Amino acid sequence: MTLSAGAMAQQADTGWYVGASIGQSDLEIDKDTAWKVSAGYQLNRNLSVELGYTNLGEVSETVLGVTASAEATAWEVIGVFKVPVANQFSIYGLAGIAMVEAEATALGVTVSDDSTELTFGVGAQYDFSRNMGVRAQWQRYGADEDIDVISLGVVFKF
Repeated sequence: MTLSAGAMAQQADTGWYVGASIGQSDLEIDKDTAWKVSAGYQLNRNLSVELGYTNLGEVSETVLGVTASAEATAWEVIGVFKVPVANQFSIYGLAGIAMVEAEATALGVTVSDDSTELTFGVGAQYDFSRNMGVRAQWQRYGADEDIDVISLGVVFKF
């Protein structure tokens, strides 16, 4: 019976999850709304692997009557390392790679740039139930210009 209790406890800490978040991105020249959707697999109590898509926002600036705009998105694969602090509360760090796609337009000319960059961040998660939690997170995308995102989100576990 002791062995089966340990196996059941381990099983509760593994499985698939999906999440969504919304927040604010800092795109060097301005701030905009950012949003993210993700799916992951919890390998054990402390480690999960996550795939996500983030819309990093769009900014525009007018100088001497000329308007320039830029927008960025990212596909990412990250590892999330959680440390439980209390029964339902944990802090975590994340690191991985992101393919950042940026597009800028000025004077009718559009320039695109795709690059693979490191991404990392920290956050906290509170689990309301076994199947639902909320996250607060800061994440940096190390593109040519660093992009920081602060967000709040939800996680649904299966």
